[in-house]
Amino acid sequence: MVALLVAGTGMVLIPRDSASPPDVPYSETARLAAMEDALLLREAAAWLADTAAPDAGKPALGNAVTLLTTHAQALLIPDGAASNATASGGPAAAVQANATTSISATTPTSRASFLTGLAGSGRERLDDARKADGGIARLLAAVGSAQLLQAERLATEWQLPLPPQATASNTKAPEATPLAASCPSASPTPQPTSATTDTALAAMVRSQHEAIYVYQVALKRLDNSTSAAAAKYLQEHEALLEQAESLTSANCADVPPSEAGYGLPEEFSQGPATFLGSVELASLPRFGDLVALSTEETRAWAVEGLLAAARRSTAWGAPLPALPGLMLDADELPSLPMPTSNGG
Repeated sequence: MVALLVAGTGMVLIPRDSASPPDVPYSETARLAAMEDALLLREAAAWLADTAAPDAGKPALGNAVTLLTTHAQALLIPDGAASNATASGGPAAAVQANATTSISATTPTSRASFLTGLAGSGRERLDDARKADGGIARLLAAVGSAQLLQAERLATEWQLPLPPQATASNTKAPEATPLAASCPSASPTPQPTSATTDTALAAMVRSQHEAIYVYQVALKRLDNSTSAAAAKYLQEHEALLEQAESLTSANCADVPPSEAGYGLPEEFSQGPATFLGSVELASLPRFGDLVALSTEETRAWAVEGLLAAARRSTAWGAPLPALPGLMLDADELPSLPMPTSNGG
């Protein structure tokens, strides 16, 4: 029937070249590269822990192994979600096998080279997060932030130079500009429960309003050893608020007004510095949402904002999750596939 149709219409059917594999999406390539790096670094950290003297930083290396294991497990999942996911064969198993073979074939790593690799992987993940699809971008930003901060902690503990890659770039939001001509006269207001760039920006503005208020009140109660850091971070939040409002206006959305004040729980009175850490932790999902739901300049700003918020969290002693910016239970992640054996 097809042959008759072709003959009658004069069309020529060109068979598809079955030898040409389909193009792999950028997000998938970035995810697999991130997983391979996590596995390689995990093996390197495990080797360093096994060969270290009992009092030579084994706990720190053990923490690095645990962190990188969680990252590899999260990166197994193509869509970045952890619901009902199971690890099986395919590309993930191949990456696991290749990574194990690669680390086994190399000379034993040093602490300095491990730090360089860890910081480099973190920065590459953050770079990829700027270009990947939403869900994967959020996951890559979380992985990159955690790896960079882990490299910084280890460099301090080991008294080694911090790798250049661990220095945050100075990504800033665009300056506020009059956009009345380019914005519609009446932009629709999104539903509060909808997941859009507008709602993510609105949540970001509100979180910065609250953070500024808490820091202002905390400054009156902190001692000299912590007040200088709080004053510095207050200035950062004031700048973040201005930038978030600028991005909101550039997105043709309404900027949420500030509240007159916020009720502070008893935990604030008991430990203002500790409470500031919890405020910073609470802002991580806001940055994560904005990474997933935005693009271009807004996405780049959110990626760097996530890293900076994670750094402020640790500065206050808050326990940073393995994947900052992601509401994810590590116990629900799939197990890593065992590398296949080529032996008989």
